[in-house]
Amino acid sequence: MILKIRVDDRLLHGQVAYSWKAALSYDAIVIVSDSAAKDEMRKMALKLCCPDGVKLAVRTVDAGAELLKNPKLKNMKVFVIVPDPETVYRLTKLVINIGGMQMHDEKKMFSKAVYVDQTDVDYMDKLEAKGYKLEIQEVPATQVYEYQSVRKKYGGK
Repeated sequence: MILKIRVDDRLLHGQVAYSWKAALSYDAIVIVSDSAAKDEMRKMALKLCCPDGVKLAVRTVDAGAELLKNPKLKNMKVFVIVPDPETVYRLTKLVINIGGMQMHDEKKMFSKAVYVDQTDVDYMDKLEAKGYKLEIQEVPATQVYEYQSVRKKYGGK
């Protein structure tokens, strides 16, 4: 679980490593920086700053986005550090794939294999408003539909 995303162009240093560790009790730090991920010397220096017992990953934006989707992180308290707001923007422009919400009471068909109620649609709208790209797709072999095209057909509020 991501506890916090911090913008700090120094990435990992004493203040971040120890005062934020005390405040958040994080288990892992994920540093997302294209330049740091490609610099072996810098990665070694960052590892030296990492508190004992804390896992550290230094990744490019693309690799960081993939890592942060890893289900293993759901059971860990993760502190993400990026060098600038652009990196946050690039990191959070992830595509959210929706496909597999079963029919239950009060749910209506949104698309094949996706049944929603108004609360689900409201939250998907909020995700889209935050800048996330939503796509609807049953399985990798099936067609991808843009959220808004399906949303318009669905109706609702």
